[in-house]
Amino acid sequence: MWHVKQLVFHGAVILFIGFLCGAPLGSAIVRKKPEETVRAWRVAHTSLVAGGMLLLVVAAIIDRLMMGAWSMVAMVSALVSGGYAFVISLPLAAWSGQRGLTPSAPITNRVIYAGNLFGALALLVGGVLLVSGAYAAL
Repeated sequence: MWHVKQLVFHGAVILFIGFLCGAPLGSAIVRKKPEETVRAWRVAHTSLVAGGMLLLVVAAIIDRLMMGAWSMVAMVSALVSGGYAFVISLPLAAWSGQRGLTPSAPITNRVIYAGNLFGALALLVGGVLLVSGAYAAL
């Protein structure tokens, strides 16, 4: 099943990147960096670990969902692409000190904003399709 393999592989990659973000988090804590920096690395670490786990969990239950082939592809694509958008934006935000809450300068902040926006919208679409497939399976 193509969709299961995609979710497992990309979930594992995103989970691993989340694990890697634990190193700068620990370093920021040990070096007594400002709380803003620690928070940003904590968000990157925990969010990416959770995002990777989400993909792995969906892979485990996907055969129980009731949805058409197009919806399945759309859901998997949305969840994976949204996960990777956060793989870019969250560590970049922690590293740069930018938050990406608005599309203001500098360019780094704009890239983070775009990643956050795309990631949130993609995961929203994937989540709606997931709920729809779960509801149809009742």
